[in-house]
Amino acid sequence: MLSRQRRGELTAALPRCPPERGEPLADVLADVERHVVPGLTHWNQPGFLAYFASSASVPGILGEMLSAAFNVNGMLWRTSPAATELETVVLDWLRQLLGLPEGLFGVIHDTASASSLVALAAARQAVPGLDVRRRGLVGQARLRAYASEEAHSSIEKACIVLGVGQDGLRKVPVDAAYRMDPVALAHAVAEDRAAGWTPFAVTATVGTTSTTSVDPVPAIADVCESERLWLHVDAAYAGTAAILPERREVLAGCDRADSLVVNPHKWLFVPIDLSALYTRRPEVVRAAFSVVPDYLRAAEDAPNLMDYGVSLGRRFRALKLWMVLRAFGREGLEERLREHLRLASVFRADVERDPHFEVTAPTPFSVVCFRALFPDRDEATEDRLNEEILDAVNAGGEAFLSSTRLDLAPGSGPVPAPPRATDMPGRRSGPGGRDGRTVLRLAVGNIRTEERHVRRAWDRIREEAAARRS
Repeated sequence: MLSRQRRGELTAALPRCPPERGEPLADVLADVERHVVPGLTHWNQPGFLAYFASSASVPGILGEMLSAAFNVNGMLWRTSPAATELETVVLDWLRQLLGLPEGLFGVIHDTASASSLVALAAARQAVPGLDVRRRGLVGQARLRAYASEEAHSSIEKACIVLGVGQDGLRKVPVDAAYRMDPVALAHAVAEDRAAGWTPFAVTATVGTTSTTSVDPVPAIADVCESERLWLHVDAAYAGTAAILPERREVLAGCDRADSLVVNPHKWLFVPIDLSALYTRRPEVVRAAFSVVPDYLRAAEDAPNLMDYGVSLGRRFRALKLWMVLRAFGREGLEERLREHLRLASVFRADVERDPHFEVTAPTPFSVVCFRALFPDRDEATEDRLNEEILDAVNAGGEAFLSSTRLDLAPGSGPVPAPPRATDMPGRRSGPGGRDGRTVLRLAVGNIRTEERHVRRAWDRIREEAAARRS
């Protein structure tokens, strides 16, 4: 499952120069099998339990194949009317499935990184008195954006690209459930205004990358409305859970957001890449990006989706999402999402029953954060042993897990249900950084994953942990 290919192995196996003459397609396909496949980590395998799954369903694969065969560019309505109109229809279907309000404008981008970049560019465009489109940021206001310490790195990258800079992104402390503290956010905004900054945007996260925690969006929306800040919600992974009627609350408050992103390629069985960006202020997004030279002018009074992002060329991504939604329907999607939530609860229960392990974060969705305990070892050694367990399990080929780093209270024991953010003090954590302690992540989301795959992963984890205790 995890590729065993060594660095440079594929490069060494291929000619240094392109072929002078064409080769038989059979020979090319044979080299794909011989050289390329061994260098792949197989995300479609049912034992893939790392990161957030991106598994391709049969309808999604067929949609991707048809899109490639049609080879259309949906930059303008006229360049392929079906591409634009099907995108509009299918994103409204998805909006309804998620329980989002009517009137939202949707557009497809490749990933949440691009969607969040577009959203924060619109937020920058909306700053009163700031003419960044014409003049840039030089000599103008010092902009400040906000996100929690657990927010995805794409928000920081967006600030770099937009000229806000890393110093222009203030990371707000999180509570014991790794959720943004809205009181700390309000204090940060007030402090920055007093220091001469111009606050302009807040990114709340529904399903953080490390722990899948859900920021208190309603309370954050209160701050944004009071301070007149653009609210962007990154629900790339966990937003999909709102398809379930009993989990609709995960998007509570998101109707008040200026923009929101959900990635069907994460937990909706659509092949990568497809990211859905919704906004209730499409005119601001268009004002931030629309540049129409003479050679792109069209007489039709129709939306041209090139005006709502950086890319001019636009693949026919809507086709694969449309095919997935039709093939599974609401009932089929709900059934699979519920099963993934059940499998995560099964795994968490196994961890909680074993005194040699502990759960290290709440499990609101289908990701379980945990670690093996070595109470007779110091923290650095315990972290190293958990990393060794991860590497050994992944090397075995039956399961693939990932890890992160979290700020853990010493002797915290089992993690309870998430407390209210306003009841908890702020705390530091370090997703993907040097702060915090090493914890392991098991993420259920592959459409082919069954209970036996999760059970086998747990057996392998315990075997490797026991070997390091002996």
